[in-house]
Amino acid sequence: MNERPVFSLKEVSKSFRKTQALKEISLDINASEITGIIGPDGAGKSTLFKILSGILSYDGIALFKGEEIRKNPELIKRSLSYMPQGIGQNLYMDLTVEENIHFFATLKDVPKRVVEQRAEMLLQATGLQHFRQRFAWQLSGGMKQKLGICCALISEPEVLILDEPSTGIDPLSRRQLWEILNEYLRASGTTVVFGTSYMDEAEKCHSIMFLHRGESLYRGHPEELMQKKRGLEDAFFEILLASGEELKEAEVPVDGNMRQREGEVIVEGVVKRFDSFVALKGVSLTVKPGEVFGLLGPNGAGKTTLIKCMVGLLRPEEGKIRLSGLEPGSTELRFRIGYMSQIFSLYGDLTVKENIQLYGTLYGIKGRLLKERMQWIINFSGLKGKESTVVKSLPLGMKQRLALGCATIHLPSVLFLDEPTSGVDPVARRLFWDFIKKLSNSMGITVIVTTHNLVEADFCDRVAIMNEGEIIALGEPWRLKEAFTSTNGEVYELYPEAPLPAEWFSESSISLVPYGRRYHLWRKGLSVETIKEILENHGVGYHYIKRIPPPMEDVFVYYLTGQKVL
Repeated sequence: MNERPVFSLKEVSKSFRKTQALKEISLDINASEITGIIGPDGAGKSTLFKILSGILSYDGIALFKGEEIRKNPELIKRSLSYMPQGIGQNLYMDLTVEENIHFFATLKDVPKRVVEQRAEMLLQATGLQHFRQRFAWQLSGGMKQKLGICCALISEPEVLILDEPSTGIDPLSRRQLWEILNEYLRASGTTVVFGTSYMDEAEKCHSIMFLHRGESLYRGHPEELMQKKRGLEDAFFEILLASGEELKEAEVPVDGNMRQREGEVIVEGVVKRFDSFVALKGVSLTVKPGEVFGLLGPNGAGKTTLIKCMVGLLRPEEGKIRLSGLEPGSTELRFRIGYMSQIFSLYGDLTVKENIQLYGTLYGIKGRLLKERMQWIINFSGLKGKESTVVKSLPLGMKQRLALGCATIHLPSVLFLDEPTSGVDPVARRLFWDFIKKLSNSMGITVIVTTHNLVEADFCDRVAIMNEGEIIALGEPWRLKEAFTSTNGEVYELYPEAPLPAEWFSESSISLVPYGRRYHLWRKGLSVETIKEILENHGVGYHYIKRIPPPMEDVFVYYLTGQKVL
């Protein structure tokens, strides 16, 4: 006999004035499983999470353990931890890392002796153990997300709702997050509802639902969509196109002046300290005019600090920086650079139109040109009809597109983008990179971009991998991959019919890295026959085994573990 679902939704709908956020959603969420909710910005994911949390009213039937949520919302709240969308949204910025964790434990009446043990385990697992006395406002975006996860897990809740928890988190930390979630699942049977824009994460869920414009386009097991030797991202786009959605191309604004842009960036021996902490340790690099240059690295590696030094928001103690031959902070340079910060560079209490007007004024754009650029930004952001909407009420992806448009309104020579695609869905991500490449190729704009989605590293002309304030690798993505392969051997992707323990392969000195429901394997001299033999010895079948170019994520993690391949 099947166990009753923890949540059971039947034809649940929710409207906000003229906008219907959810349309007759039916969904069962089973105990001790991870249910993934995937969809573009504005699809209704956050609305659904708030209904499950007892925060929002709704039409239809929504049961928690067989009881209608609207009749007793406090029942679910006692059993629940909820981490909302947005970097650091569930944190208290004037409390330290340790104080935040203890505060959330107090709210849930977790015994003190349990708190100490559990907090230590979470701090170790997230790599925050050395930052326990640091205030939340002093943390990088990714570290805030990891602290938010610690705060959500400290009470070992019966139900855990995570709305895009991996936003701003580097690939190594994302792997650690999934280890934590799976450990909680094994140890306590926690039921997890997980919103994500990463399709490899969606593959790890027991069941998924694709949401689009408030409607469910698919409910079921990830396995059902992966039978044709493809990942979930391909299936996602296929389902989206079948629903009638059109994928538009990015349009770049008309540059009436078509001025010559000389966006060379030179960084020589830059050192930046915060008290006794050395954030940048003699960083040097050169970015050529019109190049798309990627800065990769884990949270706290120094990427954002380096960008702030380059745009003049921070002054380094040592070294030299020149952008288009000018020093950071100079008046003339202000009109030649654009900057989209990691934490939104928009004014939340202003409307869409007011934000665009403000940026236009700052960069000396006015009159007819401002009207043209405003219309372009509104179209690019998908905000037609929302010009008078207060920005803080917009979905994450729309805010990101608006911020990108505002940073580009004056068509700078050098554009700095600090995690512009963090938390955005695959549709928006494709639009962003279409736009970035057109700025580079068509207009000669130099783009320096940071990202934690390492699929995007392949869109860059060159990348630098940073760690602990230093550059540990630099070059074209294909060169880094080539160096990886020459040292470690060819990489194979394996899609087995069951999860694989790493020790089956480590006995043969084979590296095994999970990638959703698939695995990547490598070793000098490794062959398909060797992999098949190991699987046969343990009685495990497979959907496919194929050789692949080494994904940048595997190369990235390999560098960070100290095994450099240059």
